[in-house]
Amino acid sequence: MTIRVPIAKPALGAEEIAAVTRVLESGMLISGALVQEFEQGLAERCGRKHAIAVANGTAALELALRALGIDSGEVLVPAMSWPSPAHVAAWVGATPRLVDIDQGTWNGEALGLAAARSADTTAVIAIDQFGVPADQPAIAAALPDLPIIEDAACAIGSTLNGQPCGSFGVISCLSFHPRKVLTTGEGGACLTDDDALADRLRVFRNHGQITPGVFVEPGPNARLTEMQAAIGLVQLGRLDDMISRRREICTAYRSALPALGIEFQQHPAGAAVNEQTFGAVVPAGVDRDAFVVAMQAQGIGAGILSYAMTRIGSLVELGQSAPIAEDIVDRGFALPVHMAMSDEDVVAVVTALASAIG
Repeated sequence: MTIRVPIAKPALGAEEIAAVTRVLESGMLISGALVQEFEQGLAERCGRKHAIAVANGTAALELALRALGIDSGEVLVPAMSWPSPAHVAAWVGATPRLVDIDQGTWNGEALGLAAARSADTTAVIAIDQFGVPADQPAIAAALPDLPIIEDAACAIGSTLNGQPCGSFGVISCLSFHPRKVLTTGEGGACLTDDDALADRLRVFRNHGQITPGVFVEPGPNARLTEMQAAIGLVQLGRLDDMISRRREICTAYRSALPALGIEFQQHPAGAAVNEQTFGAVVPAGVDRDAFVVAMQAQGIGAGILSYAMTRIGSLVELGQSAPIAEDIVDRGFALPVHMAMSDEDVVAVVTALASAIG
């Protein structure tokens, strides 16, 4: 089958190519002035004092936990996500405690997270699911004595009551994977207002090296390249335009889907969402997998939505359950949202939806 409207397509063009070319011609490829400029731009956009650019979003989460000294106990993690938040908790030596999500927003919510804590709980990873802000202030108020890491991997450009995602928690983490609104190919960042944590994160990302040749503790190579930073700076300058177009596309979807009996992720009051992913669930009794195949047969790149952490092989031995997350994963799907889509493409997606549901 030929996919005419892919589910995702990075918004890259001549400006990004020119920026990378300048870096290649300069010969300065690692950890130079462009990385620092990109970090400054990220910090300003997210309302943070420090941004520490790293190799990818998963590295950002791991370094955040290590910088906070989390190497044991339980880490609370919402049960629906890409595996990274739960995996990094296990990787550093802690046990992920998988907490079910809110039926409407698909985020972890304060009461559920607070109820799940135990005497062994050492930290919380609170996810802004698909760019929809979690109620981070409520989570912080419910768990005031625990460090909270905001997993804002999908959420750059989203706000809650005017406060940008990436500004919540003791450390926030971003991802710049190609599926994200802003991409550098791979890449990520940790954001914090804490000077000591920022210094530690910078040491960790560069082999545990505090100054050239002085290694103070073990650390990986989690640096961002100058080529990636060059792309990121161009993308950062176009971020508002990219979000605006995504919102136009998703507004059209939201107008059409209720008539087809399809429910979609809800936005909390006070949220302005970057529309990183448009997620929805098929009606009860509809075979989601057959629905996705029917969409693809019409040239529309629909796909499954996410993963229930309680079911994946690397975590199933924990023996935890999350009925809401599992139901949404079973019925969930994602629709195309990207800058390359025309108005005609949006109509084609809605038309295919009506046919596939029927």
